[in-house]
Amino acid sequence: MISRFVIRAAHVLNRGNYESLRIECELEVIVPEGDDYQVLVDKAQTELRKLLEETYRRQSNSGKG
Repeated sequence: MISRFVIRAAHVLNRGNYESLRIECELEVIVPEGDDYQVLVDKAQTELRKLLEETYRRQSNSGKG
């Protein structure tokens, strides 16, 4: 029985002038006894995607004036 899992995602942002920024996000999820593992995986993936997109948006807009 799976009691915890970790999911990760990363994206590289090209900043121009041969500069790039790697954005990495990671979530660790503890699976309570009796909970549906696949439902938790789906929720974690959705949250991780949101976190990565928000971070990407903030970083891609920083430096723009």
